[in-house]
Amino acid sequence: MRTRTTDPRHTARIAAVGAVALVAGFMPGTGAAADTRTAEADIAYTCDLPSGAQPVAVHVATELPVTTSVGTAIRPRDVTLSFELPRSALTATPGTEPAAVSGSARVMTEVSQRGESTDVPWQGLEIPETALPVTGDLALRATGEVPTITPRSSGDVLFALGRLDVGLAPSTAEGAGDTPPPLAVSCTVDPDQSAELATVTVPPETGTPPPSGTAPEPSGDTTPDRPGGAKAERAEAPSSGGVQPPADCTLMTGPIAQVPKAAHGYMAGYSNVNKLDGAIRFDDPGHLRLNLNTSVSFLKCPTGVKSWLTTDGTLDYRGRPQMPPAEGTFLTFGFMPTTAKMELILDGRIEIGTLGDSAPDPDTKKYKETTTAIAPAHVRLYDVKVNGEPLDVGPDCRSAHSMTLQLVGKGASGVGGPEGYTVKTGGPLTGYADVPPFTGCGVTEDLDNLFTASVSGKGNYTKMMQSPLCVEGVPANCPEPPKPKPER
Repeated sequence: MRTRTTDPRHTARIAAVGAVALVAGFMPGTGAAADTRTAEADIAYTCDLPSGAQPVAVHVATELPVTTSVGTAIRPRDVTLSFELPRSALTATPGTEPAAVSGSARVMTEVSQRGESTDVPWQGLEIPETALPVTGDLALRATGEVPTITPRSSGDVLFALGRLDVGLAPSTAEGAGDTPPPLAVSCTVDPDQSAELATVTVPPETGTPPPSGTAPEPSGDTTPDRPGGAKAERAEAPSSGGVQPPADCTLMTGPIAQVPKAAHGYMAGYSNVNKLDGAIRFDDPGHLRLNLNTSVSFLKCPTGVKSWLTTDGTLDYRGRPQMPPAEGTFLTFGFMPTTAKMELILDGRIEIGTLGDSAPDPDTKKYKETTTAIAPAHVRLYDVKVNGEPLDVGPDCRSAHSMTLQLVGKGASGVGGPEGYTVKTGGPLTGYADVPPFTGCGVTEDLDNLFTASVSGKGNYTKMMQSPLCVEGVPANCPEPPKPKPER
């Protein structure tokens, strides 16, 4: 079914969005509707692209029933969005044209019945990897499963399309250099047309008068968005562990699983010990082994649309997940010279999340990004000497529990090359560590309290320098990337 005429009732339906939240007693869905047909519509959208607002025609198709009964779920099947994006949207920065893109799409669908409406997100529509053509624009196709709708009363159920959000993750050919940044596209329906897709008839039940002011019930594994964000999706969804995007961002689309690339590099630096008024110097760089770009999501944040890229990894020192041993000399309690060796040992995976702008800064033409790395770890002390005399602390003098190391790096990429910190090119990462109490210290006497009193504490400033990475399939910095030097 194709509809092109302007419907004056559309404005009234928009005004009623959210009123359905006040209607109680929705009926659960039973069974499934039959007698389906293909519903189609060509919708004119205007999309915010890096080069500015541009028209984009979207063809929507799905299988919907002609009629259904009260309490029977309406399941749109084989939902497909087909559209073309201008080639210029993928080549906003010179020299960053990708070989292919993949991603996902979300379209807000307004479902109305008897003057009441509710918004149901058709999200997670997958865009398979699509090669960029030699010339011309990029044709994309998004498909997937969407929630069912259950009418609780008789009356026509009308489906209309609304805001469209598309997230794309570019990829480059092997050995072609850095991957262009992800692209988030937001599109709105042109106001001079109807965006109706189809109507499903729900006849009255025998002997039952049709109620007024009712609305169909979204069901399945989704919760409809409400005006004001009454049940907005939180941005925690893209991450399965400790690293999280900002709490004031909401998920637009994703996470989109990527095929990660193996990468490795080195890290060296300092970590203060506040109570001893000194620092441990990690002079021998630790070896990082990473799975680069495991997933990508797109978020709506107060400052605009952002991408969220995840990476994970570990440390490797002679086959063990730790930094190489570091040595420090301090004046314990302000007067006693004390020397100790320290090992920083991971208790789990390093999780890395990068929040990046989806559009370049208008002045610098660079894409700003902030990277957060989080890792659980514990500290082991050994080879302790006090005033030159060995102090036998035993083989298992360590922090009583894991501490969370969190380091942050800020940088940008794009015109003129990267600056500051990026995961691929390295740079400074800073943060603060809380050192837990110690346990297992001492052989002939219990030294736990001594080390807890002299070392443990909050807010120990840490600064690490990461080298550029050697990335699988990219010859730069391979096979052995440079080793950084600690910087205060």
